[in-house]
Amino acid sequence: MTEALIVIVIIAILTALGFGLIGLVKGGKVGSDRMFKSLATRVSLSVILFLFVMFAGYMGWIEPNNVMMDASVVQK
Repeated sequence: MTEALIVIVIIAILTALGFGLIGLVKGGKVGSDRMFKSLATRVSLSVILFLFVMFAGYMGWIEPNNVMMDASVVQK
């Protein structure tokens, strides 16, 4: 469930990026407004996603990878 929510938010961020591109191509006042709204949406979603990932890690819903390199392998 947590991973699905993260993927959905990332897709929403990419969609906002696409709308910003459309605003860039259109140009003018309307394009500028669309780009600004898209930027605000992307920044907000990114901050929310970051905070959610930090909270999910704190609650134990997600766990970091436990990949540890052996010191003898690194010194070759």
